[in-house]
Amino acid sequence: MNISRARQLRIPGPDKKTSYGGDQTWFSSNTKAAGGCGSVAGANALRSLAQTDADFRKKIALAKNIPAQIKDALCSQCPGHESFSLLMTGVYETMGSIEIFPLNLIYDRKERSSKPFTVLKSTYGLTNMGFITGIIRFCRKLSIDIEVRSVSAAFLSKDEAEKFIREGLKKSGAVVLLTCRNKHNARLFKRDADLGERLTDGTDSPIKSHFTTITDIDNDRLLITTWGRPGIVDFNELAGSWKSIRAYEASLMYIVPSTRKEATSCMINAWKLFASGIGHALMRR
Repeated sequence: MNISRARQLRIPGPDKKTSYGGDQTWFSSNTKAAGGCGSVAGANALRSLAQTDADFRKKIALAKNIPAQIKDALCSQCPGHESFSLLMTGVYETMGSIEIFPLNLIYDRKERSSKPFTVLKSTYGLTNMGFITGIIRFCRKLSIDIEVRSVSAAFLSKDEAEKFIREGLKKSGAVVLLTCRNKHNARLFKRDADLGERLTDGTDSPIKSHFTTITDIDNDRLLITTWGRPGIVDFNELAGSWKSIRAYEASLMYIVPSTRKEATSCMINAWKLFASGIGHALMRR
């Protein structure tokens, strides 16, 4: 495991335990907490890029129009919880999610553990197209241009996926994984787990219709972060789950610095990722 890269996303949480990546529970809004996985993955990806690419990090640090807390969240070796929460919220406010009116307003006035809202969904999360356009638009607000490199995972071979993931980790520090309805398992560990040691005492959790962030690959294991916790995904199981029409929107994505023209082109062509997944799902290859 690349420990230096893995530790880039260690963030002190509000409970004084170290989280691994952002945590949806940090959102003040219940609806954001329920459907903000794409925004958290976007914030994780931006921090990973800033920590991986020295020129990108320097550009952020020297920018006059970027708030100090956002600079802290992206550039600091140990960002504050408040700073990273502000970054997550800023990404969400630009990227959004498919919130259901008026259930979103009602849920935000209830207790987060309100039982009716385990059945009645106030949000249906985000599409891969929404992620691409949203993260580019957020960076544009900061006068920074990025593009999202992506591939549909529907019926994608394990070898092709591994090549893409390794390329993304090298260039960007993290790869965003969107799991569609192709459910697969993840073994999640406690928030303050020492990534320098063997991860133990994890709990199995099914992943479905969810954004996670891949931070390392070790043979047939992928190290991920979700809900502020490190996790391990069996690569063979994940690749097997893609061999289904249920994986029609499953995607792998990573971000890199770009020109304004490249960023605009990426937004305009974001629909092609979704269309590609539908095509692979229908042809089953």
